[in-house]
Amino acid sequence: MKVVKCTLALMLMILLIDTSQAQSREDVIASFNEGYALFNEQGDNLAAIEKFKETIELAEQVGSEVNDIRDRAAGQIPRLSFMHAAQFVRERRLEEAIDAFEETIRLAGKYNDDQILSRARGNMPALYLNLGNQFYRDEDNQTAYEMYEKAIELNPSYVSAYYQMGLVYRRFGDMDTSLEYFDTSIDLAREADDQENVDRGQRAARDYLVFRASEQIEEENYNRALDLLNRAAGYGDSSSLHYRFAETYNHLGRHNDALSSAQRALELDNGGPSDQARLYFELGLAYKGMENESAACNAFKNALFGDFQSPAEHEIEHELNCN
Repeated sequence: MKVVKCTLALMLMILLIDTSQAQSREDVIASFNEGYALFNEQGDNLAAIEKFKETIELAEQVGSEVNDIRDRAAGQIPRLSFMHAAQFVRERRLEEAIDAFEETIRLAGKYNDDQILSRARGNMPALYLNLGNQFYRDEDNQTAYEMYEKAIELNPSYVSAYYQMGLVYRRFGDMDTSLEYFDTSIDLAREADDQENVDRGQRAARDYLVFRASEQIEEENYNRALDLLNRAAGYGDSSSLHYRFAETYNHLGRHNDALSSAQRALELDNGGPSDQARLYFELGLAYKGMENESAACNAFKNALFGDFQSPAEHEIEHELNCN
């Protein structure tokens, strides 16, 4: 009789275990469905992630028979995390987006989602670049520098990050380092057959050197200005470059060179008479230095606009015998 009682007790225990496991599978399914409803019906990605984490924990308690549900729950988590991070990008909340994508990278690694991992990592350099641009616009140059540095660390071939670094160092007043970054952006753009960014980098480098040359002209350091302008010419032509060449050559008494530079500046210039007045004024000075009074008079007459009207009138009325 005792044997029968023990056997009956064992059978009852087995039945209880089976019932418990059957119920637990239902609980896992119910938990998964709750998580699915949270993002699919309510759009609450974070709450859905937490529910899917609970589903995984519950599935691990039940055992291998619910591995299919566990795997489905695990597959949802990196994807929902990516969607959550992407929403911050759309809202231009870049610092929060960076934090959210870092969490996505962690979760994608934990749950072995290589596709989401790659996509999340791929977004990070651009996020740091755009955040740096925000700080740059706010003139927080040091923080902008740190963001660009992070972008380059994540993507050593990131053309725009090197270009922005050049702009930051221009603000720092470090010409040589600025030009190094512009040069790197140009080289990388060439390697990528990206002519637009080649042109952008060359334009920035040239204009910066022309600006520094103009400072030297104001300080009457004409030979130093000429060195900077020759360096700028390595980045291509522009009207402003040749205007500064003409100005420098006139100060140095090299009027033939000034004439050629002023003429080239006029060829490249797309502005109206007011914009071209400075160019005609330097042209007039070059002709005057070459003792070609007739050509000088014509040039100064074309310079009678804006800030150059008064000095051009002086040349016409008091320095030359213009009709």
